[in-house]
This record gives sequence, structure tokens and C-alpha cells, in this order.
Amino acid sequence: MKLQYIAAAVALATGMGAANAALERGSNGNGSLIMIAYDNRGGTTTAGVFDLGLSINDLIGATGNGTAIDAASLSETVGTMKWDFINNTITLDGTVTSFGGTNDWTGAWNTLLANSDAADLRFVVTGFDTTGFGTNKRSIVTGVQDPLPSQLFNSTTNASNIQQIAAQNDIFTPQNSRGTHTTVANGAYTFTAADGATTRANGYAMAGDAFGNNWRNFNNLGGETFANMATYLWAVDGTAAERILAYEVTLDVANGVLSAAVPTPAVPEPSTYALVIAGLAVAGIAARRRKA
Repeated sequence: MKLQYIAAAVALATGMGAANAALERGSNGNGSLIMIAYDNRGGTTTAGVFDLGLSINDLIGATGNGTAIDAASLSETVGTMKWDFINNTITLDGTVTSFGGTNDWTGAWNTLLANSDAADLRFVVTGFDTTGFGTNKRSIVTGVQDPLPSQLFNSTTNASNIQQIAAQNDIFTPQNSRGTHTTVANGAYTFTAADGATTRANGYAMAGDAFGNNWRNFNNLGGETFANMATYLWAVDGTAAERILAYEVTLDVANGVLSAAVPTPAVPEPSTYALVIAGLAVAGIAARRRKA
């Protein structure tokens, strides 16, 4: 399986080109996968947008949606993905790889930390397709692992919500003219109070009239997560379908690493096995006594 993962990574790295130098909003049916990390509590207005070098099609396939995922896509072939914002590397199952060229996130990451309270830092991972799935727009969103029935997108109302989330084109244009988004394939930019008014035109991704309001109002899965806590990747679409991608997503602030990993089933401690064996032994003795 490891060889399959490496082959998939190489194929994707070869297939992605310099076109990924700019964030893709999703109007081509294949939006960029991005992380938005922010602190907007207690008067702080800081938000960084990090291009993760992947697209919706890379993650779930060109025909992937809230019902079915392409078998050859990363979410079906790769167990762990990591983005190191300090060392500017991407790894798939431990193998460092490159998607479309150079990564340069370090400056934006340092700016984010310098202008936020680590305890208040939250993040989302997302990507949009505003046209490529017909009228039923696709989105990659983060959310809880076990949502309540009311949180799922399996209703007409919630399908409309997904279409609203996928229509967030307005955060990409101002970002594409800032930071290392303008110079490398996979860049980043962090808005701070020094940039002026907290509007999307100034690069503030969480501006009330842009991404921020629609994400909070229409992502019923609860996609905002405090750093160092786990969230999960979902594929959702405007047919009111949703599918969890099995990736547990965490942002390790101390080490500057975003991870998406399929959780490993817990291995029982030796003491647990001992208790089970002892219990079976007791049950066996009791059964023999009843027969006697």
C-alpha cells in the first residue's frame, strides 16, 4: 500500500502545474484546498489564509461529492497528510512531496502567531466548487465527527446552505494579490490590524460580509475548531448529501503543523488483555461448576 500512496503522490505532483500559483476560487469546478486560521476574540482581528497545494479534485476526485468519492483520489489512497508551515513541506504518509511547486508559508505563520492569542486561535479547512457539479455545488468543509441529525445536510434547507457556503468567491481575489500567494505556487497571507479596516478588500478572510458570516450561518456541521483540538473533513454538496472523509484534522500550533490523518484504532493495553483472559477463566470455572 505504501507504494500505492507514493505513486499517487507522484502522479498528483506531476499533474499539478504552475496554475496553482493563485488560489482557485472554485468557478472552474475545482477550488483550492485552504486553511484559514484566525483569532477574532477580545478585539483581535487576525486571519491567515494558507494555500495547501491541493484541490477538491485531488482530495475526492473530479466526480467526487457528498455521496461517493473517486477511488483513485487522495482521500481513498493516503492515510496521513501533513503541512509543515515552519519548514514549508508537505508529506503524504511520511514522504515529502511537492504539489505544483514551492511552498512559502513561514512568514504568514509567524505573523499569525505574533498577532493572536494561541488559546483563542481557531481554524477551518475548506475548498469550493461553485459550478463543476451542476447546480449542486460541492464543498470540502470541516466539522464534528458525530453530528446530530439536525446538523446533517440531508434536507432541502441544508442543501441550500451548502450552496451558500460554496459561493464564497469574494475571499480569493484580495488574497491572491497579497503575501506569498503572488510569488510561489502554495503561499499564504495573514491579515492583521496594521492592514487597516477589517474588510475582505484588505485581505481579512473573516470579514462579516464575506466568508465569515456564511461559514458560521450555513455550515451546520460546526466547522470552527480551536487549534490543538480535532475536527474532521467532510465532502458535502447541494443535493443535501454529505460524506465524512475519515480524516481527523488537527493544527499543532507549537510545531506549526496541520495534519489530516485516518485515526488508528486503539490497541488495548496488556492489562486489558489480562483482565479479559481472567474474566474468561472465571466464566469457564463457573460453567464447569454448574455442569458438575
